[in-house]
Amino acid sequence: MSMRLYPPVRPQSVSEVLDTAFHIYTASLLRVLPFGILMILAGQLVNIYSLATGRPLRSHPHDAPTGLVYAIGIIAVTTIWAAMILRQRAIVQAESTSMRAELARAVRALPGIVPLAILMAVAFIIGIALLIAPGVYLFVALSMAMPALVLEHKGPIEAMKFSLHLIRGRWWRTLGIFLVTAVVVIVFYFLAAILVVVAVQFIRGADVALTTAAATVLIIALGAFSAPYGTATALAVFGDLRVRDAAAADGAAEF
Repeated sequence: MSMRLYPPVRPQSVSEVLDTAFHIYTASLLRVLPFGILMILAGQLVNIYSLATGRPLRSHPHDAPTGLVYAIGIIAVTTIWAAMILRQRAIVQAESTSMRAELARAVRALPGIVPLAILMAVAFIIGIALLIAPGVYLFVALSMAMPALVLEHKGPIEAMKFSLHLIRGRWWRTLGIFLVTAVVVIVFYFLAAILVVVAVQFIRGADVALTTAAATVLIIALGAFSAPYGTATALAVFGDLRVRDAAAADGAAEF
């Protein structure tokens, strides 16, 4: 690999962070794609359960068994997310890695991941309930808590404090990176959806059922491909913020 992707050797501009995220994504995609597929399936676990038990599909749990499956699905998604970002870091650092090893490390981190996810969800819900703006602020301000916990083995509270520290003074910059990433993913989905619709039109006898099935397959496939892009962006942003924080600390120490 001709360039050092993580951690960067110096603070990066917004365009450089986005470029680093893309390079991490392309360098690791094929080797993390199984995690992407597992993540999408885990996210659909409650729907799979509903279909298997003859229950109607709903966007929220409506009884105790469904609620339990829903919670298991969220925990599984978060665990796979952690394994995926660990694997991407190992790949771009040319370290020995395997799906089993990274997944095992993510599972061992569950005692910290679960309470952190709960604390972040509570903070976000409270922020949205008070006013939308505090919720959006906390969403960005705490966005580096999970990478801090998974990559640097910090505790839940320590990871949240560390994220707030990293984002302080860099909130708008971080938000801008996330917005650009979201736009890229949305455009990717939109263009792929157009291709599927056009392809279906060429199939003789295409009907609503066929179009719906094609759309479902499309969503699953695109989710599997786009999930690693999200973790690659989180890794690139976290690396840049860590370097910026270290540079600021070194600058302050000189005075």
